[in-house]
Amino acid sequence: MIKFLAFILVFLQAFSNLFSQKNLSTDFISPLNIPLFLSGNYGELRTGHFHSGIDIKTQGVIGKPVFAAEEGYIARIKIQSGGYGNALYIAHPNGYTTVYAHLDRFIIPVQEYVESQQYEKQKFEIELFPKHDQFVFNQGDVIAYSGNTGRSGGPHLHFEVRKSNGQVPMNGLQFNLPVADNIPPAFKGIYVYNLSENMPVGNNGDPRDSFSAVKKNDSTYRIEEIIPIRENYFGLGTEVYDYLNGSGNRCGIYTLDYYLDGKFQYGFTVDNISFANTRYINAHMDYALKSAEGISVHRLFSLPNNRLPIYRSANGKGVLSLSNDSLHSVRIEASDVYGNKSVLLCDVRKLADTVSIPGNVSAGERVNWFEGGVFDEGPFRMTIPPASLYNDIIMDISLEEGISLLHDTLRIHTIDEPLHKNLVLRVVLDSAALQFKDKLIFARIDEQGKAVSEGGECIDSKLITSTRNFGKYFLMVDTVKPTISPLKFISGGKYTAGQRITFQVADEQAGIHSYNAYVDGQWVLLKYDAKSDTMFYTLDEKRIAAGNWHKLVIEVKDEKGNLASYSDTFYF
Repeated sequence: MIKFLAFILVFLQAFSNLFSQKNLSTDFISPLNIPLFLSGNYGELRTGHFHSGIDIKTQGVIGKPVFAAEEGYIARIKIQSGGYGNALYIAHPNGYTTVYAHLDRFIIPVQEYVESQQYEKQKFEIELFPKHDQFVFNQGDVIAYSGNTGRSGGPHLHFEVRKSNGQVPMNGLQFNLPVADNIPPAFKGIYVYNLSENMPVGNNGDPRDSFSAVKKNDSTYRIEEIIPIRENYFGLGTEVYDYLNGSGNRCGIYTLDYYLDGKFQYGFTVDNISFANTRYINAHMDYALKSAEGISVHRLFSLPNNRLPIYRSANGKGVLSLSNDSLHSVRIEASDVYGNKSVLLCDVRKLADTVSIPGNVSAGERVNWFEGGVFDEGPFRMTIPPASLYNDIIMDISLEEGISLLHDTLRIHTIDEPLHKNLVLRVVLDSAALQFKDKLIFARIDEQGKAVSEGGECIDSKLITSTRNFGKYFLMVDTVKPTISPLKFISGGKYTAGQRITFQVADEQAGIHSYNAYVDGQWVLLKYDAKSDTMFYTLDEKRIAAGNWHKLVIEVKDEKGNLASYSDTFYF
């Protein structure tokens, strides 16, 4: 009885939301036949991109039937070891495409088609574009079953609505899905970026002060102390999250507006962000805080190379200057897509005598974000293409004692400065390094202090790679083949149709390039789950003869051609 009443309350709240949100269509139905509770929403700040859909919880399990949200045909199927995992794209006559990702499996006709193509191409990862009349569905038809494939953090359905023309992701909560939300956003605090007139705007060198918000009631927050402005110019940022009914997950807000002394200054609406623009999230948020501490702070001022078309501004960029040391009031309003609103209030005052704060800027060459630049340091050359930076920086580049015996370590700037485009890194190899030219890679020390591969191709006497990361780089020789270990497989074991045999695979340096499995010399479909470093094969009586002993061979090759092979026998 209690569960029934709870479901009724969720339904009533979802029904009331239909009349308070900005609706774009009434065509779509829920892709699941369970109450919709979200673990993520559209526009949520993710690493390197805005979240392009909604993540629907599937009650902690895989295998829930997934339904076509509207009539249409399968326009695209993509299978990945990471990313969206198993994904379907259905095009609809209303001009939209819906995406269903992290699926466990498809309905039988689609599954058989996909596997036939995988066997024909002898590849697990595959992208298909069926004929428009090949797989046609009515609204509400079962198309697949929910899962946890790809780079999924747990069982759920990732659901998107896109404009078919251009494949631009839309806010799925604007399409009348039965999601309940009467909870206003929650402010955590405010950040003040003190900017001198000549200081580059961005993560590199900008002093920031943080102040915690105190909750006054369900929708009002306040910074208790007066915030000092220490420089001639300043920008604001705020940490704020949305929450939806039935879920404790932090989600993204829909709109944010900022007022100074009652006058609108700056704001944005997180809507219709194309894949071409989504990486500008690195300029929208405080990248350094996100990467180092996982804190999502929305800037209320624009970096020079932020081309997102989501902003509103009274003065252009949101960077302000106070003309006197009077007390000034700040009001920040945050709303979700259902119209629930919260406000954050505070007061700011410019210090009578501002003092320039040096921040983290060190001596070096100033790099204009629009122009980029070329930098030579010993045998290394780094090229930053135009418009790769989000703001001007003071480049800090130097050689340090080598982690590798082949060359010194090249330290490029700081890891908490983001790049929009790839920089090109090149090193001239000496005679000692040239001995290993086919096995050389660039390695970078990541945020956890671990060496990660950044690849590299040897052309003539130079090793060249491209990367979107600043940091410490050195040369590594990769002659170590990947490892293959039985996880759920017993040598000489007896197996039946439908059983899965599983192996752990790993490559600690260049990374896995390709993988294949053979039974009695015939290629079989070995599936790869990158997040768990596992590969598995489901025994199929259509592919191998029953009642016999069989020889299994698995081959895994890394990016530098090092080949690992595993061989054993089993009875089927």
